[in-house]
Amino acid sequence: MLIIDETGRADKPVMPLSYARPRGLAGRAVLYITRWLRAVNAEKYMSPSERHLDIGCGDGYFLRRSRCRERIGLDRLFGDDIGKELTFPEEYFDYVTLLAVIEHLENPGGLINEVARILKPSGRFIITTPVRISDRFIRVYAKEMKKQHVAYYDTGKIIGITKDVFILSAEHRFLFGLKFFG
Repeated sequence: MLIIDETGRADKPVMPLSYARPRGLAGRAVLYITRWLRAVNAEKYMSPSERHLDIGCGDGYFLRRSRCRERIGLDRLFGDDIGKELTFPEEYFDYVTLLAVIEHLENPGGLINEVARILKPSGRFIITTPVRISDRFIRVYAKEMKKQHVAYYDTGKIIGITKDVFILSAEHRFLFGLKFFG
């Protein structure tokens, strides 16, 4: 777990883009751009608030940008297992973000139910994900990486896996087939 305080400092040392070392210089450069674009798109649907959970937070980049007072990140880099029950109280977070993570999950249904449990009734669940065609672009700058995307999500699939607990209120495509859902 990573906790970012109100000044933007992390509770533990985190090297920027440490998770992207296998991608090489070009891959890291592209990642700087794509993570910035994901953040800009997600921020359009967020306002200053109490609590934000970023699942798959990586080095905490998006949490540092968040305007929420309490900012918590989960990532496998910190030993977090998001495939199990999340250890937060019910209706605790104003925002839960899943930026470029859902496509890596074997079974996102359990996580989506957990997000519904910990999100306040007026809260917002924000997802970004690449669509299948963007995989060709990703392979150009990350060709040395093993296949990591388990599934691709279009609007119909997102509605299908979230329909029992969430209502899709926004969606759009941005750079190279990246998709936003809120």
